[in-house]
Amino acid sequence: MTCDDETLMAYVDGELDDARRAEIAAALQNDPVLRQRVETQRALRARVAGAYSAVPEDAVPDALLAAARGPKAAASNGNVVQFPKRAAQAPAPPWRAREWFAMAASLVLGIVISWRAFAPGGALIETSDGALVARGELAKALDGQRVIDNSADRIVSIGLSFETRGGGYCRSFALPGPQTTGLACREKGEWQIPATAASNSSRSDMQQAAGAIPPAILAAIEARISGEPLDAAGEASAVRDGWRPGAQSK
Repeated sequence: MTCDDETLMAYVDGELDDARRAEIAAALQNDPVLRQRVETQRALRARVAGAYSAVPEDAVPDALLAAARGPKAAASNGNVVQFPKRAAQAPAPPWRAREWFAMAASLVLGIVISWRAFAPGGALIETSDGALVARGELAKALDGQRVIDNSADRIVSIGLSFETRGGGYCRSFALPGPQTTGLACREKGEWQIPATAASNSSRSDMQQAAGAIPPAILAAIEARISGEPLDAAGEASAVRDGWRPGAQSK
């Protein structure tokens, strides 16, 4: 049976209609390759759910949410991608070609860009050579924040960290108000962001099931991860070593 990854994700998450679900269930009885793909999806969700179990359940303070949402209209500085509030009345400043290129590339990959990326320390996301990269509080958290450091008074919550098939590192993260999850990978000395997705789930929901993690993020993780996510000791070691490629294997 031919079945794409998106359909299998929907099957594992229980999002298919009864007829389609029954069709796949029947195919699984006689298709070991398909069964293995389903088990891979389930294992990935279990690993992601385990990583997000450390995200604090406490509500994020209203003042912090307000600060994270940013001003209604902000002037563009350099090549910063400005992400206006959904309800903002003022139009966003025109983007340069590189911003549109980065957005177009994200859409081609099936990635949903969150329209909120302001923090007290400045913009959380900029573009660099056509790629979206972490800045400000987001970059700071990706550099040095561990899962055990997650708390309600932080802008960023860190999920799982893992080595990639290319020998580098990626880390998933969550932002409040509205809930946004994303994946950042260490490239050329900075954190590039290949995937972000808006989520209707609260942080508590994310703790309860991997199905609460948007499919775009799960797919991005699955496409890159090598082996198991880093445990607490591995994460601490990677932070200490500055996320240098191959540091875990030494």
